Amino acid sequence: MSDTPFKWTCISCDKDISQDQEYCSECEEKRYRKIGGLLYLPLLNLLLIAYGYFTSLAVTLNAGLSTMGRIQASQSTYLFIAVAVNFILLLFIIYTASLFFRKKKELPLAYSILIVAGIVIMLIDRVVTSWMFPEIPLNFSQVMPILTHVIYACIWIPYFRTSARAKKTFIR
Repeated sequence: MSDTPFKWTCISCDKDISQDQEYCSECEEKRYRKIGGLLYLPLLNLLLIAYGYFTSLAVTLNAGLSTMGRIQASQSTYLFIAVAVNFILLLFIIYTASLFFRKKKELPLAYSILIVAGIVIMLIDRVVTSWMFPEIPLNFSQVMPILTHVIYACIWIPYFRTSARAKKTFIR
């Protein structure tokens, strides 16, 4: 047995570190400079949300234009308001994605706002659609996306708020 005490070293460069760390400060900074780990999932979700809003925008615009003059003016107006809301959300998704790729510290707040706004808008949409278009029933396929977004929000909003990885990656 040796007289020297056990030394803790960095996993990457073998520099001496304290017992509660895995990397030295230089290696840790390099490690968190890149987007990695679980952060790829929110990025993938941003792309899926953008696709969903773009599809919704296209379908709603097509419905508004093809039924103009054949349905009540209030229903047509609602369809065009829905198109505008989808377009604004698409712009906000582009802004949020730019924050993500530039690793800005504003990303956790913007991402949280995007998720919560999506849930609120889906709830409003379901209620208003049921009221303005009574022939469209409110069923499981319309309620399930709201539930999945709420579960998603319960996972990712706290992650972005408390995760050391997120705090060290989005620092600019």
